[in-house]
Amino acid sequence: MIKKTHFRWVLILLIFMLSVPPKLFAQGIVIKGKVLDNNGEAIIGATVFEKNNKTKATVTDLNGDFSLKISASGKRLVITYIGMKPQEVVAVAGKTLTINMEEDQTALSEVVVIGYGSKVRADLTGSVGSISGASLARVPVASAAEALQGKIAGVQVTTLDGEPGAEINIRVRGGTSVTQSNQPLYIVDGFQASNINDIPPTDIQSIDVLKDASLTAVYGARGGNGVVIVTTKSAQEGKLSVSFNTYAQVRSLARKMKLLDPYDYVKIQYENVVGDNTKNYKFRDNFGNPQDFDLYKSVEGVDWQDEILGGHPMSYMYNVTVGGGTEKLKFNTSLTHNDENGVLIGSGVRRTNLNMKFNAQLSSKVQLLVNSRISYRRTAGAGADNVGNGGIIDILRYRPTNGLRDFAVRAPETIDPEEEKYFQLTNPKGQIDQNYNLQHSYTFTNQVSLEWAIMKGLQFRTEGMLNMGFSNQDRFWGYLTSGAYEKQPVADKNSSRSDSYVWTNTLSYGVTLNNKHNLSFLLGQEVQHSLSRGNDFNVRYLPKEISPTKALNNMGLGTPYSSTSYISSPDRTASFFGQANYNFDRKYLVSATFRADGSTKFAPGNQWGYFPAISGAWVMKKESFMEDIKSISNLKIRAAVGMAGNNRITDDMWRYQYVINSSGGPGWGERNEKGYDYYVNAGGSTFPNTKIKWETTMTRNLAIDLGLFGERLTITPEVYWNTTRDLLYESEIPLTTGYTRQMQNIGQVTNRGFELTINGNIIDNRDFKLNGNFTFGSNKTRIDKLNGVDDVIWATSSRWKSSNYDYCLKVGDQLGLIYGFVSDGIYGFDEFNPTNNYNYEAKEGTVNCDALFGTAPGKLKFKNFVDGVDGEKDVNIVNDNDKVVIGNTNPKFSGGFGLNGSYKGFDFSCNFTYMYGFDVNNATRYTLSSFEGNTNNYYNVLAEFAEPNRWRYANDQGDRMLNTYWCADEYVDINSKAKTFNPVDIGKKVAIDKFIEDGSFLRLQDVTIGYTLPKKMTKRMGIERLRFYTSGYNLFVWTKYSGYDPEVDVQTGLTPGVDYNRYPRSRNFLLGLNITF
Repeated sequence: MIKKTHFRWVLILLIFMLSVPPKLFAQGIVIKGKVLDNNGEAIIGATVFEKNNKTKATVTDLNGDFSLKISASGKRLVITYIGMKPQEVVAVAGKTLTINMEEDQTALSEVVVIGYGSKVRADLTGSVGSISGASLARVPVASAAEALQGKIAGVQVTTLDGEPGAEINIRVRGGTSVTQSNQPLYIVDGFQASNINDIPPTDIQSIDVLKDASLTAVYGARGGNGVVIVTTKSAQEGKLSVSFNTYAQVRSLARKMKLLDPYDYVKIQYENVVGDNTKNYKFRDNFGNPQDFDLYKSVEGVDWQDEILGGHPMSYMYNVTVGGGTEKLKFNTSLTHNDENGVLIGSGVRRTNLNMKFNAQLSSKVQLLVNSRISYRRTAGAGADNVGNGGIIDILRYRPTNGLRDFAVRAPETIDPEEEKYFQLTNPKGQIDQNYNLQHSYTFTNQVSLEWAIMKGLQFRTEGMLNMGFSNQDRFWGYLTSGAYEKQPVADKNSSRSDSYVWTNTLSYGVTLNNKHNLSFLLGQEVQHSLSRGNDFNVRYLPKEISPTKALNNMGLGTPYSSTSYISSPDRTASFFGQANYNFDRKYLVSATFRADGSTKFAPGNQWGYFPAISGAWVMKKESFMEDIKSISNLKIRAAVGMAGNNRITDDMWRYQYVINSSGGPGWGERNEKGYDYYVNAGGSTFPNTKIKWETTMTRNLAIDLGLFGERLTITPEVYWNTTRDLLYESEIPLTTGYTRQMQNIGQVTNRGFELTINGNIIDNRDFKLNGNFTFGSNKTRIDKLNGVDDVIWATSSRWKSSNYDYCLKVGDQLGLIYGFVSDGIYGFDEFNPTNNYNYEAKEGTVNCDALFGTAPGKLKFKNFVDGVDGEKDVNIVNDNDKVVIGNTNPKFSGGFGLNGSYKGFDFSCNFTYMYGFDVNNATRYTLSSFEGNTNNYYNVLAEFAEPNRWRYANDQGDRMLNTYWCADEYVDINSKAKTFNPVDIGKKVAIDKFIEDGSFLRLQDVTIGYTLPKKMTKRMGIERLRFYTSGYNLFVWTKYSGYDPEVDVQTGLTPGVDYNRYPRSRNFLLGLNITF
């Protein structure tokens, strides 16, 4: 019976098998496995497919696992992942595969983003420096610009000062223009941006810097100073991925200035009044009798640097990134909030950025990309220039004691109101509230591009960008500030809007013939438009004690002064460009580019500029005679020459545009009941010039790319030579024209330099990796000619505002040379004869310095270089004819170096930056060594002027020693030990070599140590990756510079290198974490 039952089941099974189609038996087998990196960590989103059959494919999950049904056991599986070497394994039924992938260092740096596309690095013929997103992720910084510091040879990145959100200057090979902007062109995801300061580094996939015209010429007028291309992270297909990054940061003042204590302070203040009875009595009323000054030895005094700059403010950053999708539709969205608080109380920046990217594959040949960015920025604080009444310099000069007011309360009937007002604000913190600034700005950017693969190798791309920017600013000046009007507060509300759009169309084609001849072509057309508008409302005579917020919310409490609005002239550019590339077997390469730009910045007839470029390369390593040299893995010689332009000038410099004058009529300030209605030239005192044309730069570049030991060591030396012609400059013109200045093309400048980049993969094994990098850049700018009439153009710093010209553009010289007087110590008694009234008279042969600070014992003495210019009277007399070069603000070389690596779960990095051989005008130290503006303010000075270092005019009893017969011998005896002058003798600003200091420095820019928890531990918490890290910034600066920081105002404009009212740099420490789910 049992056997019959078995037979029936076998028969039924046979009938079923014969009735089922054979295809159903070919459903295959399921292969399972795990994909890991070389650290044993799971790889999320790796693609796994059956070789030669991509319809059978999958991606790894959050644990790196995959499950794939294939046709049969024994088939080969291919595993790929970005930045990893592809792997092939044999599928074995019933066995769980473990695939360990290795980093592909060549692939990681292979593709470089260049003008309107990208190119394999091996095919480059121009000069490009790059930073990967992985490098940026190692060291958290507040902006993309900061991430460039010291990382790319020939790219100098400096901040104007240490203020949060401070302007960051980027100079590519020193810049090309003498008179106009030297900022490079910023391209973010294919479109122009005003800067990259507000782009979160967490959003960045790569930064590429194009340095020569063979690559920048395709951008025409905009690329003359180099191009910085930022590519943000793209949408990637795969399962939903969520990452969270955050850090908390604490700041502190990195360096302090040493100032006089209360005792030495009151003594030197007394010396300022000892010869004037009126001022002497007034001083004694405030600070007491000189014979009682010993009381101040027990007064601790107030260190206003500690009070105003000595806090430990906290800053925070939060970032959330979500991405994923299918092959047809994928997205990446990032939200970043950064709250930076500065060491100066009341200052700080808040930034919020939302970046959204979508990629839709509409068909097999059409792809749509959408990128939307929203940025918000809030800036608080009036800045280093405007904080309080006179900026940070006035905080440093603020008196450490209020004299007798610190010891007793004065009876009301003894108070002089006019005198008391100078002591009303005994705390500079109150002055900070008196100078109030709050600014909000919003930017909305929408980018859309459509790519159509017409046929194999032929692609059309159209892309557009619309940008809208809004900002509003609230300003308030209290009654004690310089911005007050008739000693009453002033308030101002300002708002502005900017609109711009760009539309670009490109057609590209690439083909390979006979597997040897590689050709690619690009044709393009582009239009750009930008426009700005704004309005301003200002009121005066607000109540004296009103607070800033109350005044700004109740502007009606004041008297309206002005209400204005404006709209700019449209700035439009039309462009046509093309590029052709050819290489033979990637051994011999050549590239040619041409672009034509038409700009509304110039008059018809001069609107178009033409910018060609050509470059080539020879990959010597591929020659047969190099094959046996195994140690050399790459050897390529590159050469390039090209032209780029510059049109970054004020609008309407070539034509008359009219606006309503807000200050009255043509002769007598006419005004009617409707306000001012007289129209004037929008250019003010600038005379239009229809003949101005493009400023053009010819660049030449020669480089060698050398790779050794399988690219473990790469060395790239480069030399360049740039010539800028037709410099755009606002020249002075005769007053008989009715104007003072005119925009003109005036001359030529040459810029030569050398760069060196070295990268080394020092150790590379499973547990321990160590990499190093070094960059070096040197350039020198020479003025070849000016306007054809003048060989010299003088200028003075608008920041410091010295009493005479202290910068000079001179044919044959460099830009940024400081001219001034050479000090020769202080006058000694041996250079004078005593007079009958116990004064001193200069001996014959003693140099005369009356034109500066006087000729007398103890005063600063200067060297006389030139005689006879003004006839016999100009003999042994120091005057403007004796000014010589006392400083060079151009670094001889600069760069950076660093190390980064990992050991098991630990990672680390440290980076140094350096500059050598440049001078800084330490105008802060000069001001703290003078009594300029001291009347009624009682300013403090540097500690170096404490007794007995300085020259003295009063003895301990309060007697004036000069011109006093009983003190004549004491005057000589006391000052026999004096080493320096007395600040009371310095009452104006003059460029002196004594205050021109060497700014050379080596900075430990940052150190970061991180630890990633083991996968086994985080997996239990549902976390894919968890990393903790700590970083320190600006940890040490090795320098001889005596100011807050030598890296200030470097190579900015015609008058660089002035350290005055600059926000001091802070030293920062942070803790952070990275989480991926």
